[in-house]
Amino acid sequence: MTRLVALVGPLTGERHVVQTASHPLDPEKMLPVADVVLIASDATEGGGAMMFRYTAHGDFGGDTLHESIADAKLAAEAEYEEALLPWEDVPDDVSDAHAFAVRYAYERLNDRGGGYD
Repeated sequence: MTRLVALVGPLTGERHVVQTASHPLDPEKMLPVADVVLIASDATEGGGAMMFRYTAHGDFGGDTLHESIADAKLAAEAEYEEALLPWEDVPDDVSDAHAFAVRYAYERLNDRGGGYD
């Protein structure tokens, strides 16, 4: 299984919301802006990749299905543009990649915008 995480820095332009594109929403009802993106793919099950978005507090920010890891990365780059930071592998010994992604964001973004505590 391949699992990758990338932090999302401050967005500088318009928010691109792919995961709710076919469902126009009142901005107050939209999913939160992600602090971290997780891509997970199990090539042994026919390929495909899921991209999950979370805040540093664990709030779910949406998910999307992609044909491959490369397609998921391209989608993340289009959605977050230069706010998307480099991809990192989730360590093999981590059993819960979602919890890892949230903790990864929390620990690294704690000083952003006055802190999360």
